[in-house]
Amino acid sequence: MSSNSPVIRTKGLTKEFGTITAVNNVDFSAEEGEIMAIVGDNGAGKSTLIKMLCGVLEPTAGEIFVRGESVSFDDYNDARQMGIGTVYQDLALTHSQTVASNVFLGNEPTRDGIAGRFGLVDKERMNREAAEALEKVKIPVDPNSQVRNLSGGQQQAVAIARALQFNPDILIMDEPTSALSIEGVRNVLNVVNTLRQEGISIILISHNIEEVLGIADRISVLHQGELMGVLDAKTSDREDIVLKMMGGKESSQAAPLEDIRDDGRSTA
Repeated sequence: MSSNSPVIRTKGLTKEFGTITAVNNVDFSAEEGEIMAIVGDNGAGKSTLIKMLCGVLEPTAGEIFVRGESVSFDDYNDARQMGIGTVYQDLALTHSQTVASNVFLGNEPTRDGIAGRFGLVDKERMNREAAEALEKVKIPVDPNSQVRNLSGGQQQAVAIARALQFNPDILIMDEPTSALSIEGVRNVLNVVNTLRQEGISIILISHNIEEVLGIADRISVLHQGELMGVLDAKTSDREDIVLKMMGGKESSQAAPLEDIRDDGRSTA
């Protein structure tokens, strides 16, 4: 359950690319142990916002606060040290390597304690600890399997397990179910709910409105780089979200609901 205290928040966060303002003056927050969803049409600023939160992009203006402390990130390693983990939409997995190698990619345990390419990788320990990490996500995966042979849901589990290796208390997940089967979606959403129950704050980016309504605590809606509002998932419905995604216009001006796909985009 949320403690009603933001574990991460932004004040006036802005990102400009030349003459284009991708994120404009956004005040965003996620509370401890909650699932905060971010929704919006393509180009709404979702990816730019989370890239600033995880250290990939530097804000043009504004501030980021983690547990009340103003922070700035030079790269994603800085964000990770502040307890922010990220599972990217493309998963960033090496398909030709094993599951265990991907869980520890760049941080392999060594027998002699020497990090980097001169250390002798302790494969037995790596496989054992990878299995323990995968157990946390409760999706069966053999640590010795090659990633290329896994289903989409299993690959998502590997990416989540890798992020959890650094014990984040904030986990950003970018479209984690977008390319999964029905069973894969169910499994990943179960993982998300379990992590929330363990006290991890989840920032969930998704196009799927019904999915968001079913699992999120609150929903931040972006439109053309601006935060249109934050909705309580328990008291909001699909129409509330769609209208804000369309810029908060009156229903007579927005696309009819029957012309909005389940992922929130217009079919017109």
